This record gives sequence, C-alpha cells and structure tokens, in this order.
Amino acid sequence: MDNTAKHGYGLKKTTNISVYFLFLILMLPFISLASFSASFLEQYPRAFKALESSQQTSILHWLVFETVYALNFLSIEFFFRSFLIIAFLRISGVHAIIPAACFYCCIHFDKPLAEATSSFFGGWLLGIISYNTKSIWGGWLVHVGIAWLMELFAFLQHQ
Repeated sequence: MDNTAKHGYGLKKTTNISVYFLFLILMLPFISLASFSASFLEQYPRAFKALESSQQTSILHWLVFETVYALNFLSIEFFFRSFLIIAFLRISGVHAIIPAACFYCCIHFDKPLAEATSSFFGGWLLGIISYNTKSIWGGWLVHVGIAWLMELFAFLQHQ
C-alpha cells in the first residue's frame, strides 16, 4: 500500500503557517524591484489584461478574477508538489524535487526572465516544503501570496 495515500497526496492539513508568511515577507523587496521592469508590467496585473479584453471593469469582476486566479494555483500545487513529489516519494524520495522544479520552471518560460529563472528556485523550495510536510497547502499559500503581491505592485505602478 502507498503510505502517501493516507495523506491524500498532499491534502494533509498544514499546522504551522508562520514560516510561509516569513517567506512572503522575504519576497517583498524582490517583487517590488521587479515591478519597475517593463517586462513585468507587460505581464501584470493579469486582472487588467483579462478584464480589458472582456471590457469588464467592475470591482466584482476583479474579485471574481482574483479568486479564480488563486484557485488555479490549487491545480498547479497538486500537480507539481503532490503528484510529482509526494506521489513519487516511495520511488525516488528526495530526488523527485529537482525534476519537479525543472518542469515547474518550464511553465514560466512565457514570463519575464527573472520570474522564469526564479521559478526554478521557488519550485525547489516549495518542493522541499511539500516533501517535508506532505502537504501542498503551505505552497499554495505562498504561491497565491506571491501572485497577489505581484498583482498589487503592478497595479500600484500603473497608477
């Protein structure tokens, strides 16, 4: 029997979330600095890009977009941290983290260079976290936090 199945392949409750908020605080200066880049502002805020193309600009539409955007990261975390790492613990152990981080980096190739490059290291760190906690929830919290901070900083640059 697969021992990871009892944890729901990463759906185990995360107990200590303070470390994830520390990670977000450490990311603030990098996101702030990136928000001055033209390539960053071409990509973000994603809500503006999506809502402009549909000609929807109300607060409600923005909130719906950001909620769905956050929920999208559940599937990303489940695939990269649950399926590619937690599900393969028995087969390859800790060695599942680097390939998962490489695949994760690949889905960022259409993003600005700094984001694409840093996604490997972010994927590596989130992989280590999910490997040790057997949970995707902390990674999801960090992922959504960074995404929303990028949205916020880009929005502030456009004001």
